[in-house]
Amino acid sequence: MKDYKTNRLEFIRTCGLGMSALPAVWCEAADIPKTQKPKLRFAAASDLHFGQGKTPFKESTDNMVKWLNQEKESKGLDAVFLNGDLTHDSSPALISLRDNHLKKLKAPYYTIKGNHDFLDTNPNSATASWQKIWGHPANHVFKQDDFAFILADTSAPRNAGTYLAADLNWLKNQLEEHSSAAGIFVFIHIAQRKAKVDGWPAHGVHQPDEAKKGEEVMRLLESTDNVRAVFHGHNHGETGHLVSGDLRYFFDSHIGGSWGAKKGYRIVEIYDDNRMTTYQWNAEDGKILNQDTLKG
Repeated sequence: MKDYKTNRLEFIRTCGLGMSALPAVWCEAADIPKTQKPKLRFAAASDLHFGQGKTPFKESTDNMVKWLNQEKESKGLDAVFLNGDLTHDSSPALISLRDNHLKKLKAPYYTIKGNHDFLDTNPNSATASWQKIWGHPANHVFKQDDFAFILADTSAPRNAGTYLAADLNWLKNQLEEHSSAAGIFVFIHIAQRKAKVDGWPAHGVHQPDEAKKGEEVMRLLESTDNVRAVFHGHNHGETGHLVSGDLRYFFDSHIGGSWGAKKGYRIVEIYDDNRMTTYQWNAEDGKILNQDTLKG
């Protein structure tokens, strides 16, 4: 794995883009014609924290639905990935969120389990499993066109303070199965690098055994040629990306909760030649925070 600190300085010198710069191989002019429409366009949003006390969680969630529906209507949106902490320590809130709010989304959506998304211990409950609630398991893969989307669980059943590494064997099997895909996008709520190591956020895995497993997960992802990007939630204050081993790890701020940066989400656009543009949208202020044009 390449040294992150050394690479970061190189990125800044080469691209002149400041703290969110990408390495030179990816730092291109935004040369996709403005008239060209993407063949695939999706959004990543996270941390709704639906049900958290003393927060306007219903309003925040409805704002997200409104924003994403506007994306669908104005520019098109093929999928939405809700990258963890959909709710806040409440199993019944998952049903309320699904039936009263997310059903209004006009684009197909997929959910990633976060550390605050608690399941019911009663096996007969409607919230006993991720499958029962959302129609797909917490570890899940789906394909669209030539691309694979891997949703990996990093959460303990009912302990919000436990941050886990993704299941390495399951992840390896999925990467091998989709080795011929034009690109793989991986969604993992919890950053897999130990908190505060090499400039990574304070809210990554922190237990020593899980941090060791997390590094194995990152090595696997970084050694798989067609993994195009990894998307993390959980870190409400992060709106940019970090790089390790020449792989980009993107963050998308937050939708709900009691702290963090301006609320928003990340958009990814893929074009006919598999070039990919991604940007963070500050939905509160209606502006782009950062934008990168990447080779597919």
